[in-house]
Amino acid sequence: MHTANSIPLMKVASSKIAAIGHDAATNTLAVQFLSKGQPGNVYHYSEFSSADYDAFSGAESIGKHFIAHIQPAKDKYPYVNMGVPSAAQVAATPALTKELLAVALHGREYPFLLPPEEQALATAAGLVVIYGNSDDSFEARGAIIGQQYVYGHGAILIDGKGLLPVRDNIDDDAELRDFFTREPLAKKVRAIFGGVAPEPSWTYTTSLPHATFDIMEDGIVYCRGIVISMADLGGAA
Repeated sequence: MHTANSIPLMKVASSKIAAIGHDAATNTLAVQFLSKGQPGNVYHYSEFSSADYDAFSGAESIGKHFIAHIQPAKDKYPYVNMGVPSAAQVAATPALTKELLAVALHGREYPFLLPPEEQALATAAGLVVIYGNSDDSFEARGAIIGQQYVYGHGAILIDGKGLLPVRDNIDDDAELRDFFTREPLAKKVRAIFGGVAPEPSWTYTTSLPHATFDIMEDGIVYCRGIVISMADLGGAA
């Protein structure tokens, strides 16, 4: 039997909701609401599938999705107030990881832009979201924000300070010295564009630990993006 403490909660950026969680084994959604700006009661919603949770956790606005799709569906998702979780449960709430963020982003539609709420969460967690946007644009969002143009196949260098500029585009001596200082510790992410359906148009390969997510276009995977952690990047921020 579930209690207010039994389903791990993930903090979310919302003016109405403090955290959410899901138990796939019992199809139970957990939502902790904010009360006077502080985490309050946890409600459990039954018959909430993994697909329902993916749509909820991946919504551009958690609060708006709840109001539009969950709050009115009292018969579809019966709920019960589980009360306020214990201090131990609050302390045990898992931090946002690259795996959790990738799950939240999986299935988004092209054109894709990381929403402000998730941008803030990714930055706070030290996570970087990498994906393709258009036929030649390599995008980084989250703890690192940057863009480079990659035609076909290309390698991007990245470290704790951000994306390294393309060597051939550097004219300034100071910038060139900075490039050669950072290059030995920088990590490489290779972008590959041009996959033929059903393969993604954009994919990435890297030796960095990463989690993957799919961006869809008309029911087909347009881009298989990755999420990496700042902790795994070389070079000081």
